[in-house]
Formats: sequence, C-alpha cells, structure tokens
Amino acid sequence: MWFALPAWGYTPKDTALLKPTFSQKWLTLETEHFLIHYRNSHLSYAQRMAAVAEKVYARQTPRFDWQPADKVQVVISDSFDGSNGGATVLPYNQFFIFMSAPTKGELLDNSPWMEQVFTHEFVHILHLDQSSGTQTTLRTIFGRFFFVFPQIFSPAWVTEGMAVYEETDEQKRFGRGQSALYDAMMRAEYGNGFRSFTELSYQGSWGTDWPGSQSYLYGYYFFEFLTAQYGEEKAFEYLRNWNANIIPWRMQSRAKKVFGLSAESLWSEYVQYLDKKFAQEMAGLPQPDYTELVSTGRINSNPRWISEGDFYYYREDGRHHPALQRIDPTGAESEVAEIEKFIQVDVHPQAGVLLSRYAVCDNVNVYADLYRLNKKGRWDRITRCGRYPRIAWSHSAERIAAVHVNEGIAQIALLDPQGTLQQQFKPLAEGEVIGEINWSPDDSRLVAAVYRARGGWNLELLDLNTGHWSPLTNNTHLEQRPRFSADGKSVYFLSDQGNVWNLRRLILATGRIETVTRTQTAILDYSVEEASGRTRVAEYTANGVMLREQKIKPWGDTYAGLWQQRAPVESIENQPAFDAQQFTDISDYSPLPTVLPTSWFAMLYADSEDNSLLQFYLAGQDVLGFHAWEFAPAYYLEKNELGGSASYVAYHRLALFAEREYDTIRTSGNGVLGAWREETRFQALWMQPFNSFDGTFQVDLGAGHETVNRIIEDFGQFDSYSDNLGGISFNWSDYEYYVHSISPEDGRRIRLEYEEYNVFGGGFHKGGIVSLDWREYISLFDNHVLALRAVFGKGDSDAKPFQLGNEQDELQSLGGRIGFGYTGYTLRGYGDNEPRLAGNNLSLYSAEYRLPLRELFDGFSTFPVGLGKIGLTAFIDHGAAWEEGTSKSFYTGVGVELSPELLVGYSTFRIESTLGFAQGLDSELGESVVYLRLGAEF
Repeated sequence: MWFALPAWGYTPKDTALLKPTFSQKWLTLETEHFLIHYRNSHLSYAQRMAAVAEKVYARQTPRFDWQPADKVQVVISDSFDGSNGGATVLPYNQFFIFMSAPTKGELLDNSPWMEQVFTHEFVHILHLDQSSGTQTTLRTIFGRFFFVFPQIFSPAWVTEGMAVYEETDEQKRFGRGQSALYDAMMRAEYGNGFRSFTELSYQGSWGTDWPGSQSYLYGYYFFEFLTAQYGEEKAFEYLRNWNANIIPWRMQSRAKKVFGLSAESLWSEYVQYLDKKFAQEMAGLPQPDYTELVSTGRINSNPRWISEGDFYYYREDGRHHPALQRIDPTGAESEVAEIEKFIQVDVHPQAGVLLSRYAVCDNVNVYADLYRLNKKGRWDRITRCGRYPRIAWSHSAERIAAVHVNEGIAQIALLDPQGTLQQQFKPLAEGEVIGEINWSPDDSRLVAAVYRARGGWNLELLDLNTGHWSPLTNNTHLEQRPRFSADGKSVYFLSDQGNVWNLRRLILATGRIETVTRTQTAILDYSVEEASGRTRVAEYTANGVMLREQKIKPWGDTYAGLWQQRAPVESIENQPAFDAQQFTDISDYSPLPTVLPTSWFAMLYADSEDNSLLQFYLAGQDVLGFHAWEFAPAYYLEKNELGGSASYVAYHRLALFAEREYDTIRTSGNGVLGAWREETRFQALWMQPFNSFDGTFQVDLGAGHETVNRIIEDFGQFDSYSDNLGGISFNWSDYEYYVHSISPEDGRRIRLEYEEYNVFGGGFHKGGIVSLDWREYISLFDNHVLALRAVFGKGDSDAKPFQLGNEQDELQSLGGRIGFGYTGYTLRGYGDNEPRLAGNNLSLYSAEYRLPLRELFDGFSTFPVGLGKIGLTAFIDHGAAWEEGTSKSFYTGVGVELSPELLVGYSTFRIESTLGFAQGLDSELGESVVYLRLGAEF
C-alpha cells in the first residue's frame, strides 16, 4: 500500500524506505470508526484527523451505502517531504497519509490537505471493500482473500475516477474535478483527440503515455458524464452492480446491465460529452501568440532567465537522465548537470545554481535538502536532513531563503550560502502552508504564496526585520509562484482566476491585478525578462509541459486582489461544531490486532509422479509493517506426512524461513515399494542497506541448513544427506529506470559474496566459495542498452561446484530463499547438468543488446488481455567452469529474446514474458533451445 517514489533515476529497493521505524514511539488514537496510528509528537495532528475522519465517514458512507465491518486503520507519516497517500483493502482496510501539504500541481486547491487526501483514500476503501451475494458468502468463509473483492478488478480509471469525483465539491471549490488545471488538461486532450476505452483501460499505472495521471483525469470526467447524462444514482449503480461479480473484468456486462449499452457504446457517449463540453470552453478562450522555445520531451519546467541572458530549465524527457539545461543568448543549448529527485532550482548570476532535491535521511526517510553546483559541474550537498523544499537566492547572494517543513508545520528559514542556518521565523499554524517564495529587490522582504485555514491560498509579504506577515491578496483564487518585479513596484504570480491558469501582475500601489499572458491550457511556471517585456513560460500541452515565449501584454479587465469581504473556506475544520480535543482514547501501538490472519486458502495439488498434497495458506502483517509472516502447512496424502513452509520478517531486516517437503523418487506397485525424499530446510537472512539516491550499498548475512532423507515405504529412512552454509555479501546498485526504459540503464549491479560450507558441522560440502557478479548497463540512445555481465568464482575442492548452462541463474535449495548458494549460472544454448560445464572455478561473460520495439498499452475489450512495452534482445554468452589444476574450455552461446509485457485484466496484472531462442556453438555440447519465461507484477 505504501507510495513509491517515481523511479525516473535510481531509487533504493529497500522495503523499509518511507515506512514507519520501530525506534520511534508509536501511539494509536481510537475513534468510533477508525484506528489512527501516529508518532508521539503528532498528537495534535492525529486529533484533528480523528475529527475530520468521523465527519468524512458520516458524509461518505450513505453515498456508497456501505460501512466497513471493522475499524479502518490509518497511518500518519512524516517520512516524506512530498504530498501523497495510499489505500488498500488487503489484508484489512487501511491507508496512510503523508503530512506535507501540496503547493503545486493537480492536488492544489483551497481545501485543507488533510480533508482532501482523507476523503480520497477513504473513498477507495468504501469502493473496493464492497461485495454482495456470492462474494459476501465466500468472504465469510475465506476471509479477506484477494479474489472475493470484486471491485479490485476494475480498470484504474474507475477506481481513481470515483475517488476524484467524491473529493470534488464545485461549490466549495474543493477537489481536482472542479479545478482549472483539470479543465486545462482535458482541453489539451480535446485538441489531441480523446482516448478510446481500451487505450485508457490498459494504461493504468504501467503506461508511459502523457499525462501519467490520465486514469484520474478521464475517470473523474467519466463519472461527471454519467451524472450529467443519467443521474448520480446511475453512476453509483455502475459501481455497485459489480459487487456480486464472480468473473472479473466484465466491463461489457457492467455497462449492459446499467445502461443497456456495450462498454464501447457508453464510452462513445462519454467522448461526445467531452467534445461538446470542451469545444465550448475552447471557443471562449483567446488565441495565444507565442514562440516555441522547447517543444520536445515530457516535462520542461522551472524556467529561470537571468540578467546576463542565460536561460535555465529542468528537463525530464522519459528517455534520459533528468537534467538542468541552459540556453545561452544565441540560442545554443547545453546540459549543465544531471539531477536526481528534483524539487526546485534557483539561479543567481554570481552565486550560481542552488538546488532543492529529495535525499535519503536516516536511511529510510526522504526529505528535501539543498545542493550547490560547483565549478566542476557536480553537486555539493550543503544541508543534511534540512527539509527545505522551496528556496530562493537573495539578490546579494549573501542569504538563502527557504521554506522549512517538519511534522506538517511550515516556517521561513534563512541560511548562509554554505547552508548554515542563520534564522528561523515563527512557524505557521498547523494546517497552514507556505508555497514558493521570492526576495524583494532590497532583500528586506519576502513575498510568498501562503495557505491559511480560513482564507485558502493568497499572496503575503513577510517583513524580515519584524517577522510580520501582511496580506497582498485575499480572494477565492489559487495564487502561486509570486516574484517581485525588478523595480519592486509589482508582483508577478500565477492564478486560476477565470478558471484559467495565467500569469498575472499585481500593481502594489493600487492593489489592481492584470493578466499578462494568454493560454488555452495552463501556464504552470514562468520567468520574466522585463527589459525586453517578455516572459518564458512552462505551458501544459497534450504532449507534456513545454517552454514558450510570450510578450508581456496586459489584456482583459483588471481586478482587485484584496477583497474587503469573503467567506471563509468551507472546510470541516472551519465549522463551528469542529472539536478535535474530544478524541482522547489513546494507547500504545500494538501490532497484535493487525498481525493476526484475516484470510485463509487451501490448495489441492497432484502430479503424475505420485505427489499429492493438501496445503493451507495463512499470512499476516501489522499495519506499520514491523512484522510479517506466512504459514502454509501441508498434508501429503499418499505419504501420510506433514510438511509445509513458514516465514517471518521483522522490521524489513531479519528474515527467517523454514520448510519441509516430500518428493517421490519411485512409485509403489507390482511388488516394488515406493520411495521418496524428505527435504527439511532452515534459512536466515539479515539485510542492512545504506540507502541514497546516488546508489545503495547493502550487506547481507545469511545462513542455511538442509537435510535430505531418503525414505522407503514401510522401512523408513535408509540414507540421509545434510548440508549447511553461512555467507556474507556486499552489494552495490545504482542503475536507473526512465519512463520508456525496457531495461536497467546508466548504472550497475555488483555483488561480491563469500560462502563457507559446513559452518555448523556435519555437512556434506566443506570449504569456502568467493564470487563476484558485475552487471553493467550502458545507455546508448533512445533507451537502447548494452548490458554487460562478468562473473568470476573460485571455491575449495570440497565446496559445492559451479554449474553452467540453462536459460537463467539457479539458486540451490539450501540458500535459495535468502539469495545465497548460487551454483547454476546462465549459459544459454547448453544443458544444465553437463559435467564438462561444472567445476570449482568459474568465468562467465555475457553481452546483450536491448532495444525497445514498441509501446502499445492497448488490447482487447471483452477478453481483457493486451500488450505494454515490447523489447528485443540479441545476446552472446561465453563461459567456462573447471576444476583446480585442469585446463579450462570456454563455450559460447548466441541467440535472441523477444520480451513483450502482457497486460491481463486491463492493467491489473503486468506479466513480463520472454520468448527466446539460443544456439550453443559447440558442436558437441551445444543445443538449439526455444524457451519461455514468465514473471508477474501486480
């Protein structure tokens, strides 16, 4: 359920990243319908959330005609200086919320962040938790098992669209659905052509098309269309008619039952609705006059036009590493530096480039820190865990102003150019937010976009001598990114006045505001060059955020920004009856209530080798993720024996595994007694990563023990085999993924490992093995990748030998669950048990050329199977394994692999498949092999 950072670049794979840490004190606040888990310093926030939660519950449950059977688990997290949340109904109803409020983008509106995000995530619970009829009966029997939640099998646009629809209140100006930005995004879609039913359904969360949030966007307007065309009750009926659905993904049946139409026909009506709505909007907008500056890529943002004429911007095109770009006065463009996990850049003509970006703090938190670009084009980190997401150079370059956030509280901080804190101003009240900031020409004041609980987003001035805030505007518009004019007589800013995001100019002497740009979508950022009367803007388009140049030219009516009277924001917290202090039922957090199992499942298995078993599955995980376990006992019917498996993971670091299985060696019959193997294994692993966004170094400590008894029917055990090992590995990874990647790019994975057999005594194999596995990923162009691999291994004579062959690496069962005990290494085009490809020494080299063929993200409508990315790989493997003191012979295999992503259930499952052909070139050992590999992601 936990939100993952965008992986456009390197992101640590540590499952503890952004999660609660056990070293902190956690408490639980209980209300009538919720259990809210929070750190001990977040009591006030938790009480406010409790009051908001019960109001949202009372408002939303009647609309869905559904009440969760148990109290919903909610986690308050301050581990991320970004704004998000996430919900799941498995294994129980739960969601989390990051405390930091949004200051830009689609989530920006005048509703309090807590109310907006809580409503959205709770709607997910109410929607996905629903069932009726047979599904409710099955849930009563099996508990909260995956396949008894029919609403889970909706396309992403249904799930997210309903949540956005319910967070939206046009009268209050709450939610994305009523926003000027959503209208702008759909106007861009109108100009580009609306998407088909299958195109949107297969995009889901895997798709690469722009915008990445199209499931939310189209989903909202779909439910707006249903309400406008058929009435809101029909829109909810469209959801509820799936509650008893046994066969998943029947979108045709869903539309037919409610509207008497096929899914495509209903979608056609929806597109007609969109065409009419946005044709009218476009007709009422002026035609902009602009010059294209940057018209390719995906995101071109954060424009900074400095006095010498150089122009800087951030570029993320989905195919290369995100970077800071510069366009000089002649129009020549160059890359300044690559950027990881970008937030904001400011550029000073003398002091240079200042960057705020996400960085790992305390190994698991992700906070905003400051960096400066040095003369060698590299980033020097000047703060550690500073939590400064918004920044501005002073004109003198002697100070840096930054917005400091911590535990949901915002305040202004002043730092020197080396990042040393000089002064902090009084924090704003809880729930109030500071957006972007800018210095006055004399460096005595800051102008900022500020969210106040009663007034919403407005512009304010902070006097740096007195620490006093004073309002510049007070209205119902969203106002952002203020910047003083060079003479200090006016303030430029962006607002959604008139339901269009445009650049405005506030004349300080009169308080009047004029509009100085034109757009048919939305201006998202800007930089002004007043001497020439021009501005360069980041403008939303159907293909991304592009940079354009316009003349600063006032048009339309001016208006007052500081209204004398305006009603307060109509939030839950602003209602007279709001009382957060009444919620006082607090206790220490206990994992026990949520770590217990919530479902079970049984499987009957039989094969042609006389193996038959009945296995049960139980699992549990507490809501903070401190403990996770699985227990799967099995009864072997023919052998009358108990086996199965069990596992336990503590705090994302310690993993314990145990298993016992039986496998038939010989079946009984015709006077021959049956025989089988009894295999018992215990494995333990300690994982200790050291995380950063530049790469992760991880140390793993593992141990495994295995006993294999061979048993003859009616006689019992007649021989046994035992083995054990202990190992340590040192791992480095810094490879990257971009939107259009089909493979890791621009980095490497390195594993240096030492294993010692017989560390506990009594083992068959003895001695040590050392191995190095180096994988290098070299980006070429347009996501073509040259992937290189080199493996070197050396073991003692009595240790388990290496084995080459087969189409993928193999872990021996002794350490397979913990990543130790590698013995089988890929040599495609050769069998997997050839003695001449085995030995205590190993050298293996591999080269692969990986190229993307197509990005489809489309498929069938009625039978919901489609394709995502499709890639092709040409490879050559070259390796040898030999015993000490003997000559080594290298063997070579070549081949090709076609790798289409299979999308099943629209976007529910992504199955990474590989169809390969390999040819071993050795005339004696080489084989011609066709193979298929499958791996699923959910």
